[in-house]
Amino acid sequence: MEFAMYIVCIAAVILNIVYAFLKFRDTEKNCKKLRIGAIGALGIMAVFAVMDLAGVFETGGLENLAVYSIIFGGIAFLGAELIKKVPERIIRGAKFAVKAAVICGFIELFIFNFNSNHLIGGDYTAMELPTSEAVSENFDPSTSSNMTAGGMTFEFKDINEPVGTVTIEAKSSTASVVNAGIDMSDESNSGYRWGVANAQIIKDNERSETIPCNFTGKVSNLRFSFNAAEGETITVERIFLNIPITISFSFIRYLVMLLGAMAAYLMIASPLFKKELKDNKLAVRIGAYAMTGVFILTALFLTNGFRYQDPEHSLKKDFKMEVGNQMTQELVDAFEKGQSELIYEPTPELLALENPYDWSQRDGIEYSWDHLLFEDKYYSYYGIAPVLLLFLPYHMITDYYFPSAWAVFIFGAIGIFFMTKFYMAFSFKFFPKIRSSLIVLGLFIMQLVTGIWFCFNVPNFYEIAQTSGFACVTAGAFLLISSNVIGDGKIKNWRLTLSSVMLALGVLCRPTLAIYCVAALLFIYAGFRKKKSLTGGEKKKLTYYLPYFLCALLPFVVIGGVQMLYNYERFGSVMDFGIQYSLTINDFTVSEYHTHFVLIGFFNYLFALPNWTETFPFINCSEVKTFMPQGYYFVATASAIGLLWKALPVFAYGWGKRAYGITKNENKRLYSVLLAATCVIAPAIIIFSIWESGYGARYCVDFAWQILLGALCIGFIVFSNSSEAVRRILNKLMALAAGICLVFTFGQTYNWFLEGGLSTDWNAMMLSFARLFEFWR
Repeated sequence: MEFAMYIVCIAAVILNIVYAFLKFRDTEKNCKKLRIGAIGALGIMAVFAVMDLAGVFETGGLENLAVYSIIFGGIAFLGAELIKKVPERIIRGAKFAVKAAVICGFIELFIFNFNSNHLIGGDYTAMELPTSEAVSENFDPSTSSNMTAGGMTFEFKDINEPVGTVTIEAKSSTASVVNAGIDMSDESNSGYRWGVANAQIIKDNERSETIPCNFTGKVSNLRFSFNAAEGETITVERIFLNIPITISFSFIRYLVMLLGAMAAYLMIASPLFKKELKDNKLAVRIGAYAMTGVFILTALFLTNGFRYQDPEHSLKKDFKMEVGNQMTQELVDAFEKGQSELIYEPTPELLALENPYDWSQRDGIEYSWDHLLFEDKYYSYYGIAPVLLLFLPYHMITDYYFPSAWAVFIFGAIGIFFMTKFYMAFSFKFFPKIRSSLIVLGLFIMQLVTGIWFCFNVPNFYEIAQTSGFACVTAGAFLLISSNVIGDGKIKNWRLTLSSVMLALGVLCRPTLAIYCVAALLFIYAGFRKKKSLTGGEKKKLTYYLPYFLCALLPFVVIGGVQMLYNYERFGSVMDFGIQYSLTINDFTVSEYHTHFVLIGFFNYLFALPNWTETFPFINCSEVKTFMPQGYYFVATASAIGLLWKALPVFAYGWGKRAYGITKNENKRLYSVLLAATCVIAPAIIIFSIWESGYGARYCVDFAWQILLGALCIGFIVFSNSSEAVRRILNKLMALAAGICLVFTFGQTYNWFLEGGLSTDWNAMMLSFARLFEFWR
């Protein structure tokens, strides 16, 4: 009966899908016979549903299958019947929505719940294996748990029954999962097959307790193995055989599929996003800022993943911190005392070392990691802008230290927001005739590849420096573009001033970002040329140019002067940032340059290929390739996916020469210089400059989106000069690239999120989410 119901449900849903698809193709088509069949199929499913709900027969794992089948078959049938009543302007979208809803429902029921039919047709007898009757080791029957740390086993002999599923009710006192190994012997092999199956029982996830087994014939013996860590208690409450895996309709999984399908439709086939950007401003802005809101909420989720590691977390506790890190406390305390050196002193043992910068000599000596040691005093290498703008004022007002986690979130969220502001202003200014879908997809990819996602779950002073720098550069880029120094429109000096302020502050966050200030000088020169080209007698007077240059350059001078004075106060040189005095992985005072190390960075940041795996998120980031450096190369993040693969539009640089040739802009030579300086040369210099620090995925924050921006400019130019047929292909390729970017970026971020350390409950939640898509488990 179970098998008959399963086949009927599949056939009935498919029949209604076929009916709907044929009706959608031609609403006037005579589908009377098929319509009768579809109604009949729904009726048969209704009978099965009533019998199932009334308990007339055993449905095993197929409980409620007929009910779900009626729902999705009914959606298809009603969609086909009512399609004529849908307004003409949305009829195409309505048809796709019905198709997507039904097909996603079919996949949810019959693909993701594939194991629900695992016991159908087999001679399986449900039974319990009492742990008290097993031959056990390191097991206390009175508590149903291990007696000591280490291995715990149960062995059941002479079962002599087919085994289709194994259910283990177990929990750990400290961990989010209990791992169990299963050995067995069956009719095909009288000896044990070791480790033939395994179970991962996730905390508060009942579905994970039951695993499908593909054994051969009757099972003779079963042996279960557990391993308890020091201080861990594993409690095994009960073990069952042949319990059906019931259908579990996941609304999360269903919505992921449905929303993904609808997003693909909007970007590829929707008439709304086929319009040019200039004719579709409202829809694009709504889409862009809705997407930005989702990204900011994602940042908040990642931030809370870190916060919840503290079982006593609370907002009140967060904002009444009495201790902090190098930036949130140590620099604050030093500045409040009016000094640049940190208020605590190095230990005599550290100062007595022959070479305190030698990591091996510091072994066993108390010292502050990644601090600067210069003339027997501790200093900080990290930028002072976040201290002056946030941490110091907060401490002076509240007498508490601002929480690092929330600082990283705030700076990251500001950067995400201004990334959208910049991109939208840039697109409206230079690409108003580009198809709306391309603009939205470009923003989506750009936000994903920034690298900001590697900062939120480990919010130390490194991440504060990078997220604050990211916020300053994106805000500065938006203000620079919207100041109209390039493109049409009157130059707005006040925006230019704020742009210079933000870019200069970026250097006070991360000295590396000074390269973008240099690039900004080229934009300022472009603005000067623009002012010079305007007609009028005033353009020959100094007073015509003086306000412009004061607004553009004075912030660089003032804020840059602050940094120089800070450098001179510490190290006696205005250009010495002090990195060589770091107590870190190497003695930077004697480090030698090696081109091999530079190439390691370029390869892993740009070209490293991802690997596929059968476990969620199905992307296993490539190990960082060092190509046998024959020396020490530091790897902070042991996984990499090259930007070329995460952001496939980067390949558009191959069209650079063609784009230059076909563009009709009279300023194309100037704009090409600006693009090359900002999107190619500056990022290349940054990648080059971090060879000494080794590889870390978070460094992408400094250059990834800039590289992509240049490629998008080239791609948009080629698109605007292509035929309609080629445009359709390019748009589909862009949508595909966005999907691949999401998969790769999510996979890399998810793996890093788990590696960053989560609380037991959060780790269990993430593993339960992963299990939604590992339906074969």
